[in-house]
Amino acid sequence: MTLSPAAASSSNANALLAETVRATEADPLDAAYLEGLCREIDGRITRGDAMIGILPVQAYDVLVRGYVAAALAGRTEVWTLLGQRLLDLPFGRPPALPSPHLFPAGEDEILDAALRCFAEAARHGSRQGAYRFAAAGRPAVRRVGPYALTLLEPLLADDPTGEASYWSGITHYLLGNGGTALGYHERAAAAGNADAMFELHVLYGTGDTVPRDDVAARQWLMRAADREHPRALYNIAAGHATGQGFPRDEEAAAGWYERAAIAGSPRAAATLGVMCLLGSGVTTDPARAARWLDQAEEQGFDVSGWLEQLGLSRPA
Repeated sequence: MTLSPAAASSSNANALLAETVRATEADPLDAAYLEGLCREIDGRITRGDAMIGILPVQAYDVLVRGYVAAALAGRTEVWTLLGQRLLDLPFGRPPALPSPHLFPAGEDEILDAALRCFAEAARHGSRQGAYRFAAAGRPAVRRVGPYALTLLEPLLADDPTGEASYWSGITHYLLGNGGTALGYHERAAAAGNADAMFELHVLYGTGDTVPRDDVAARQWLMRAADREHPRALYNIAAGHATGQGFPRDEEAAAGWYERAAIAGSPRAAATLGVMCLLGSGVTTDPARAARWLDQAEEQGFDVSGWLEQLGLSRPA
């Protein structure tokens, strides 16, 4: 009997899970092989296989147990993968982790488990672990920010991309240390960090922690845009679209929105889709509009809700 495509996919998924369980329990454990199996499951979860029933319900638990086993066996970056999985698609209670809390515990068990994973990666030398801890900890910065700074501090001496300085600046700012944050952002910007350049644009543009300086704000905005920073590109596009800070020019706005969309801004992609739909600054092109709107939706933008607000119908 020939299996249907859906049944074949399900059978293949069951085999993958069974092999992952076997590899997790193997002695000796092949950590690199187990990590590869877990990454395959993770990719399938990300594309929605669990939601549509191709992956069995136990896939998440199998993945988490496998990730923990691989990480404990020395695959340091797996801690970061596990932390991100917990944040992106938390299907249940967090896993039992070997290390204690190294920061005050909160009420959000999933967040704390993810932070513990990022901290574990950082403690084993992963720069990304330290950066992810600082990023994920922003909603609970009063509680976890001081520990984030202890993870970032050793990375500042050798910080060629400015990322450790940038996250130190973000954390200090959220902790209320505006002057200290400014210094870190300037240091990161000097290393070419576009995120820090954009933060300096915001600080000078709003007069937050520094005297307001529209000239400096625009200079930092343009420097960030030169490095294809999506939010900087979007702001310039919006400026041309509205005439705020830039000459009003819909054609120029469309060009900047396209750059921002290519750089990863879902809002820019959605805006460009509407412009293509209406013929604002570009030739009316429903097919092109549909492509940009699809991209925005794939990146998490609520395209249907936005079109409804605008009184528009989605192109076929």
